[in-house]
Amino acid sequence: MRAATLAIFCWISLALAGPDGLYYALENRIEKGQIVTVGVPQRLKIGGVGQLPALLGKAARPALEARWRYDTALKDWVLQDQMGHSFDLAEAKKRYLEALRTGQPEFLLPVRHTLHPRGTPYFYNLGIRQLLAEATTSFAGSSYERRYNIQLAASRLNGVQIAPGETFSFAQAMGEVSERTGFKKAFVISGEQTVEGVGGGMCQVSTTLFRAAYFSGLPIVQRRPHSYQVRYYQPTGLDAAVFLPSLDLKFKNDTPGHLLIQSSVSGSQLTFRIFGTKERQVTWSNPVTLSRTPALPTRYIVSPELPAQRFVQVDWAAEGATVQVHRTIRFSNGRVQKDTLTSTYRPWGAVYLVGEGTQLKSGRVITAATDDAPDNHGYRLPTQSLLRPTRSP
Repeated sequence: MRAATLAIFCWISLALAGPDGLYYALENRIEKGQIVTVGVPQRLKIGGVGQLPALLGKAARPALEARWRYDTALKDWVLQDQMGHSFDLAEAKKRYLEALRTGQPEFLLPVRHTLHPRGTPYFYNLGIRQLLAEATTSFAGSSYERRYNIQLAASRLNGVQIAPGETFSFAQAMGEVSERTGFKKAFVISGEQTVEGVGGGMCQVSTTLFRAAYFSGLPIVQRRPHSYQVRYYQPTGLDAAVFLPSLDLKFKNDTPGHLLIQSSVSGSQLTFRIFGTKERQVTWSNPVTLSRTPALPTRYIVSPELPAQRFVQVDWAAEGATVQVHRTIRFSNGRVQKDTLTSTYRPWGAVYLVGEGTQLKSGRVITAATDDAPDNHGYRLPTQSLLRPTRSP
């Protein structure tokens, strides 16, 4: 008797629970340059036909734009979107009741899938299918203002597309660089000295993007190295100076499809990635130094804003050099192209701002009349947040 009662109770529970609704959640991916659609089976536990409106409303989802992400299993970058889906409530109720009537444990839900306008097929059709190259530089030790400018400038380039045959202009893509457009004052190279200027840190962005383009095997149309070897841009010989809008960085998209630029900042590291159609292999040599020139002597310049025996470093010593990097590009059609990137750097000396009457360890006393200022004390005390007076070097 007890066993019979338990069996009836279980049968009633199953009847009340009803059949499960099944459907597939879809996403499109590009893996190794090929597009695939992946369906992930989903199961809805339905306790009765009255639960369908709430359950289907909760299960519905919007279509999302495709995003690149690194797949640790594939050890490669994968483009992935999310297809949206919704349900036909009237048809779902009909199918549910039919499955309940015939004793079926499950039934297929009537689902409608939607694709985001910038889903995976959009990028695939443009030829944006694989990572071509990436480059990362460090700006550790930068002032708050320089870090801020780097992040702002990098964000302006994130998502930029370059059509086949188009020449990318850093100046055009960046737009106006001013305090009005959100940039702050930080160190820039101006003539024979490093001074504060609006947009300082922009060359960190141009250098990192240049390296990604160079490593992608793209033709470099316009690029100039810095006046001296900047400590942020090691290894040397792979930097690109800009002074917008007059001094620009340009490279050409000679691939069969569009290119996509993506930027990211993590801690004190800036990364640029270029995605497109991979139809070439690129190798490059380590920088080869052809000649060296010793760094210039350290200079001490009086700043009226500093007391005696206080030092603020505003320039850093760097030896002069001529450096070459050799690049080999092998195309899928068998063509091989080689080029050489040559950079010439002037020797540079460290510069300290000091207070009037400061005495060096050598015994020399620095005054406005005897300091090493080249042009009527053109250096000014920096206003950047992490630049503080230091002790005698």
